[in-house]
Amino acid sequence: MYITIKSLWGRHKNKSLVARMTGHDWKTIAKKIKEIEGGKEYPTKKPHPRILDPYQEQIMEWLEEDLSGVRIHEKIQEEGARAGYSTVKDYIC
Repeated sequence: MYITIKSLWGRHKNKSLVARMTGHDWKTIAKKIKEIEGGKEYPTKKPHPRILDPYQEQIMEWLEEDLSGVRIHEKIQEEGARAGYSTVKDYIC
């Protein structure tokens, strides 16, 4: 919502038009525009630890040994991690 409002406001659209285009109330749009003009930046997300972070070094060793993603997934499950194959695949790519 923040980025959309900021870009539309930057294109010199009025508050009513921005409200109609985004589907938000004009009071909400006015509040966000006031924050934008006041210098408030887009809120950033806090980084969250990933399930496989404790196994990063071991995964790197397995990749150097040319193990496939499926085999790495099996080894991680043997280590006790509860991660699915897609999680492992996304982690190694």
